[in-house]
This record gives sequence, C-alpha cells and structure tokens, in this order.
Amino acid sequence: MNCLETMWRFVQTGGPIMIPLVLISIWMWYLIVQKLLWIFRIRRYPLKISEALNVMAAPPKQLGGHDTPRSGALNYFLGQRRFNPEPDRIMWEVAVKRQLFPLNRHMAAILVLATVAPLLGLLGTVTGMVDTFRVIGVQGASNPQALASGIKEALITTQTGLLIAIPGLLAGQTLRKMIRNIQGDLMIFYRAVDQWLERNTPHV
Repeated sequence: MNCLETMWRFVQTGGPIMIPLVLISIWMWYLIVQKLLWIFRIRRYPLKISEALNVMAAPPKQLGGHDTPRSGALNYFLGQRRFNPEPDRIMWEVAVKRQLFPLNRHMAAILVLATVAPLLGLLGTVTGMVDTFRVIGVQGASNPQALASGIKEALITTQTGLLIAIPGLLAGQTLRKMIRNIQGDLMIFYRAVDQWLERNTPHV
C-alpha cells in the first residue's frame, strides 16, 4: 500500500503529463509481453520439416497441434491444394506470405509508443518551466517552494519519459531481431516444401 501511495505522489508531482506517460508505459509493456509469449510459444512447439513433408504425402483435412507460422501456412495450403504443380506452388507461396503479417503485429505500436514517451516527457518539461516562469512573473523569486514545484514537475516528466523509452526501444529492437530469425526460419521451411511439391506433385 505504501508503495502505491509513493507512486501516486510521484505521479501527482509530475503533473498532468504523467497520466498519459503511465498509460503509454502500461500499453507498451502489455504489447511487449504478449509478443514475447507468442514468440516463446512458436519456439516451444516447432513443426519440423520432416513432419510437414509427411503430412504433404498423406494430407489430413486439418493439421493438429499449436498455431504457429509453419502450421498456419500448411493448414491454409492443405485447404486450398489442387494437386496440380504450378497452382499448388503458387498457393503455397501465398500461404507462407499470409503468415508474415502476424509476425510483425504490434511491433510498429511498440516502437511508436517508446518513441512518443520522451516527447511527452519533453512536453512535461516545457509545461513545468512555463509554470516556473509564471510564478516568477507573479511572485518574483521570493517563493522558492513554488519555483521548486515547477522545476520538479519538469524534471520528473523528463525522467519518466526516458525511463519508459529506453527499455521500450531495447525490447522493441530485441523483438525485431527475434522476428527476423523466425522469418528466416519460415523461408527455409517454404523452400523445403516448395522443392518437395516440385518433385512430388503429379502433373495433370
């Protein structure tokens, strides 16, 4: 309880800009955690190329297991397959490309939120300094407590914006690197299945 009270006093000291900063932080870390959980699930339940080729040889109506980019592409292809070499290879390419968009889902939002945070902090700095100069204009420099309040608001919002932005950008870049690795893995999977289709699909 004391921790929450301390945090609330910190937010109050930072002024009204602290509210959107807190909301941005919560939203950004929610998206980061969701993306991380999704990536870990993909890595935990991989669909091996050998398993996919076995399914291609005797395809079920729907591939069981967990929803990953590999299984998602294969499931879509199995539902659209025509057992004709060229149409099937085109459909397989479409099936894989359909999986590329979910890989990058939320990434733009995470990076935008991390970029906006220090800008909001800078806005809080400006409003805090404006309040400080307003106090100086009304009361002169004889009220150090009022001056300190404006300066404190300016510094706290700047600090908070940077504390949100720096780890957010680091997390975003780490996620982007992990996604690039998954994309490369998906392309290897695509080429392996495509070659199998070229060799094994009977010509009509």
